[in-house]
Amino acid sequence: MTDFNLSRRSLLKGGAALAGTAAVGGGMLPRRAMAADKTLRILLAGDPFYYAIEGLKDQFEQETGVKVQIEAISLEALQARLTSSFISNEPDADVISVDQMWLGQYLESKWITPLNEFIKADSDTHIEDYIPEVLYSLNTWRGQIGTLPVAAYGQMVLYRKDFAEKAGIAVPEDGSWTWEQYLAAIQKMNGQDFDGKEMSGTVLAGQQPAPVVHMYSQLAASMGTRWFKDFPASSAWDFQPTINSPENLAALKIFSELYKNAPAESVGYNWFDAGMRFAKGDVGMFYWWTPYAYLCKKDGYMSGKDSVVADKLGMARLPKGPGEQVVSLGGHSLGITANTANRDAAWQFVKWATSAKTQKAMGLYNKYGYQFSDFARPSLYKDAELLKIYPHLTAQLGDLERGNGKIVRPPVPVYTTLEGIYGLNLNKVLTGQLTPEACLSETSTFFETILKGNFLIPYQQASFNDTLDATKSLLKSLA
Repeated sequence: MTDFNLSRRSLLKGGAALAGTAAVGGGMLPRRAMAADKTLRILLAGDPFYYAIEGLKDQFEQETGVKVQIEAISLEALQARLTSSFISNEPDADVISVDQMWLGQYLESKWITPLNEFIKADSDTHIEDYIPEVLYSLNTWRGQIGTLPVAAYGQMVLYRKDFAEKAGIAVPEDGSWTWEQYLAAIQKMNGQDFDGKEMSGTVLAGQQPAPVVHMYSQLAASMGTRWFKDFPASSAWDFQPTINSPENLAALKIFSELYKNAPAESVGYNWFDAGMRFAKGDVGMFYWWTPYAYLCKKDGYMSGKDSVVADKLGMARLPKGPGEQVVSLGGHSLGITANTANRDAAWQFVKWATSAKTQKAMGLYNKYGYQFSDFARPSLYKDAELLKIYPHLTAQLGDLERGNGKIVRPPVPVYTTLEGIYGLNLNKVLTGQLTPEACLSETSTFFETILKGNFLIPYQQASFNDTLDATKSLLKSLA
């Protein structure tokens, strides 16, 4: 779901493989050769989990006798390549990363194999040892588990403890603050001199379309914004847009003010740009995906070298609005392609990579300096060895258990198109081309046109009352 744009932007624009991945196995084999060799082919998004899996793949090969060839590319390139493979029915990989927003399309198009029967047949899947909110947000569609999570992300606040103390700001780490109070703290930090630097209060991921939507939609959901009248937790889905609301307007005005207290270049920052700007030490506080709790401790991606904020990093729960807190959930999951000739071996890999044993080993993998704590299994959040390395795990679990990815960025079948419109207009607010009022009005009009054009308004197909309780019942039936 969340691509960190880990290589430089110029590489990603070209859809090139991430730095280091081309050397997997001594150089990428031609696809024909891989198929002839019957090597299990794994195609992943290039987020932190990839490096740990690549480093540990020998364990899988030794345990199963199955050879694996792993390739990682950017999320945009992954989506294009998979779609091309499925439409042409030319097998490209056996196991793939599946973004939560693609899950419904992939299952309904029969591009990936549902996992219900695999899970039910194998008690060592330990399906009961998953955070239900994660499976609900990332992995289920119409009563089917289509993938299993290999890296689960929530969102949280990161701040410089030493600078906050000097600025006289007490950050409530339990999340007992509002977004208005969060903004006030950032305004107080902005422009202050600290350690010989003029500090920015915060940093944003303002690049459109996806990065700015990922960041903004967390704030908006916390303040009560919903995208549609009734989806997905309803027996009758209604995709009438509801984003042009008082709650969303209040949220967007705060977001616009946050940008005024951020580096001007934030308007073009992607996921990774925003996170690692904080690691440079001249930003007071920001909220972002939970992997930055460890990424920001390094001075670059997988550099192994500590950043200037490594031992000064504070973490807090997200601010909230007047209602119940809703945390954005994202991450990456593994699925089995429907056109694979190696279905059983593919399932063994999915089960291995998402197991508690392998996930703990990924957390302990230290080639680049402990760089993975994105666990989807609650048992790992109680592990003393992991807690010693990642003391933020207790707070992270609390965020994940408050998560609902289907509310924050609902997986409507035309989500990518809607995100493109929304992200473009949010970016225009930051650049001053649109007022918050005009942004929401125009976006809502575009949403309605797109949804009607795709026969989602009025919705005449079968609905599915997709609730967290339904996912919990499904897990019980498969355990």
